[in-house]
Amino acid sequence: MDATRREFAIGLAGTAVAAPEAKGAGFDPAKGGPSVWHRRVKRMVQINFNERDPEDFDLNTFGDWLDRTKAQVAYVSVTGIIAFYPTKIPDFPRSRWLGDKDLFGDCVKACKTRGVRVMGRMSPDMAAIDLVAKHPEWFRRDKNGNTTGRLADDGNDPATVPPFVATCQFTSYFGEQIPRIIKEIITNYDIDGIYTNGWPGLNVPPCYCAACRKIGDPHSEEYKRAYQNRTEELWAMYAKIIASHRADMIFSGNLGGRFKGGDVDLSSMLANASIFTADNQGRGAIGERAWDVSQQVRLARALMKGRTVTNVTGSYERSNDLWWRNVTGNQPEVKVRLAQTAASGATLWYHWLGNHQGWHEDRRWQSLGAQFLSWQAANDKHFHNVKSIASVALMVSQRSNRLYPEVPGTDALQSLEGMYEILTEARIPFDVVVDTDLEPQTLAQYSVLILPNVALMSDRQIAQIKAFVARGGSLLTSFETALYDENGGQRPDFGFADLYGMHKAGGRIGMGTPKNPPPHFLQRLEQAATSHPVTAGFRGTNWIQGGSCRMPIQHNSALYMTNIAAYPTYPPESVFSPKPHTTDSLAVFRENGESRLVYFAGDIEAAYARTGAADLGDLITNAVNWLIKDNRPLSVTGNGLVETFGWQTEAGYAVHLINYTYPNFKSGARRASWSVGPQKVRMVLADNKPVKSARLLWANQPLQFIQRGNIVEFTMPDLIDYEVAALET
Repeated sequence: MDATRREFAIGLAGTAVAAPEAKGAGFDPAKGGPSVWHRRVKRMVQINFNERDPEDFDLNTFGDWLDRTKAQVAYVSVTGIIAFYPTKIPDFPRSRWLGDKDLFGDCVKACKTRGVRVMGRMSPDMAAIDLVAKHPEWFRRDKNGNTTGRLADDGNDPATVPPFVATCQFTSYFGEQIPRIIKEIITNYDIDGIYTNGWPGLNVPPCYCAACRKIGDPHSEEYKRAYQNRTEELWAMYAKIIASHRADMIFSGNLGGRFKGGDVDLSSMLANASIFTADNQGRGAIGERAWDVSQQVRLARALMKGRTVTNVTGSYERSNDLWWRNVTGNQPEVKVRLAQTAASGATLWYHWLGNHQGWHEDRRWQSLGAQFLSWQAANDKHFHNVKSIASVALMVSQRSNRLYPEVPGTDALQSLEGMYEILTEARIPFDVVVDTDLEPQTLAQYSVLILPNVALMSDRQIAQIKAFVARGGSLLTSFETALYDENGGQRPDFGFADLYGMHKAGGRIGMGTPKNPPPHFLQRLEQAATSHPVTAGFRGTNWIQGGSCRMPIQHNSALYMTNIAAYPTYPPESVFSPKPHTTDSLAVFRENGESRLVYFAGDIEAAYARTGAADLGDLITNAVNWLIKDNRPLSVTGNGLVETFGWQTEAGYAVHLINYTYPNFKSGARRASWSVGPQKVRMVLADNKPVKSARLLWANQPLQFIQRGNIVEFTMPDLIDYEVAALET
């Protein structure tokens, strides 16, 4: 990028912070340490205003809601689309129903009289279509120069098409107009921070406005880098404006994305973040697992390193990309999303849209929110976590997810999804680590590191993981892990070839089509497999299920599993392999001092995500259990599909169990909960300090336990949807 274009991309607005200073910007998101207010909050509420709400908004009802939920923070609408306060800023239209009222200011006062902090909610991503003629430079454009972001007019009632269109972050709207609004708000109102809904997000929206045309093709890597730079510049600018007004005020942007991620580098962007706001309000696409909130929080915790993570729970109905935004959602689904937020270590954020819709038309959403948040408040001391109880870490690389040349008919995320499901089914507690933070102090807690087809890795990342293994850590990798550099260039051999004593022996085998994955192969169990812990459990068979794709490898160690050549599945006369016996190895199991190493040549976890094939799940489970050895700080046994979280807390310890045993856990909103009976728990404490008392928090009853030194055992008598065993020391 030449100097002129680079200057434009990262410092377009006249009020912007210079690019080299953008990340620091004189703002420290960790200022105040773990005791700063935004590190202590556990309960947030939000009622998005619609434009008509100022007409009959009931402040007494709003205040009562704050009391019922024991809210610590309320998100109150300022917005940038329309104003809910008497703004004096030109071209910032007020709500047509505002009149001489100050809805935002009145709500701020209602919060402050109750000791509730306020985050001003803004929406810089859209503006009134009436402003296009006056400020054409503010708005995002398509290739034909038309504004974008407006719902398509497909012949339906025009009243359903909002009169707003998308703005472009490379323009003065973000660089000048939004800072004006921020300054006006923080000057005139006693609030504690600003949150921007709808921005920045994780994916780069294509734009062909005049500003963006100077940068280049909006689908290019050059444009994505410019977007990243501009986003970090604006985030730092907003954070600095706010913190300069009052040192304890914060800025928070709109994020999410779960494991898949997007076009931006979250690790870099979050340098200025006090709070990670995961706008993950409900299950989206068909096939999305029930634990998507847990996934998001695990990832965000790894990125934030002790700073606050929140997850927004929509109390309205949302399932499989369908939204009913003014009707209460399935209550079992909403509850389990709140449970995942609390269990995985995040701050609750309960959300509804519209005053009249929520306080008059449909009031059902209120009871669960008030019950869950007030319950959490009553047990607040058990939700301030110090450290997770996990010896296993699952590595996530959003860069690899984005740039990996995936096999046609598959998805780069399937390996992660499959591994997550297998670990959850096996009730193996685990944390997420990100590829941008593999320092010794980050990995020191873990004895096992899992890399499910993390194909793109830098030389430095490979060296960091080799150092982990040299310190006695165990490693599981699969398929094309570390076969590409960080930019997607293919290496001549695996990055961990020397660790495993193996080498690449050809290109990947197994190609599908864009609509269909490749057929699955079979794996033959060789003689050595009968005595190895990873494979010895397969009885009564010489072969087991395999993945769709594999990497040819060569090594001098024992053959445990070999490939059975693919063959047709129809007609029956052709259902046999022309080559049932080969020497094509599919796995390496190796011990190196205190370290144990497992490599699977096939895309085993991805195939499990696609199929749920039992042999594949059992194979991975056996491998992880072999790697764990005896370093198992938390064990939970019992019936059901249960996600397990263990924490050392400020008060002692807490074990959270979430029950996913219901028919549609992979798709659609949950409709009911099923009891799975007693759950037996064994914990290894950090020391021999006596446990003074134990209690089941949701059941609100004492819990009997046995302690022998640093081992504690107890049984939860039942698990329906969510339970927390809290131990005080």
